[in-house]
Amino acid sequence: MGLSINYSGSFKKESSLEAMIEEVKDIAEIYEWKYTIHNTRFPKNAFGKAEYDGELYGIYFTPPNSETISLTFLSNGKMCCGARLEFFGNSDNENDKLYLYMLCSKT
Repeated sequence: MGLSINYSGSFKKESSLEAMIEEVKDIAEIYEWKYTIHNTRFPKNAFGKAEYDGELYGIYFTPPNSETISLTFLSNGKMCCGARLEFFGNSDNENDKLYLYMLCSKT
C-alpha cells in the first residue's frame, strides 16, 4: 500500500528558479533518480498574471517505487504538472483550470 502526496504551490518572484533546480538536480544525481529539467528562467513580467505561455519551468524527478514528482511551474509562477497542462491547459472552463494547479504523486 502506497502513500499519495497531494501538493500545490507557487514560486516567489524574488526566489531563484535556477538555484532550486540545481539543488534538486544534485539530490537526484546523488540518489541516482531520473530527472528532467525544463526552462530554467521565467520570462520577465509574467508573475501575478492569470495568463501563462504554455511552457514549463523547473524540474521533475522520479524516486524508485514512486510516481514522478513535479517541481514545475507555469510562466505566471504557479506550480503545474506537465500532463495536466496537456489535458487542461487550453480549456476555457474555470473548473478544468483548477486541475492544472493540483499535483499528486503515489509513493
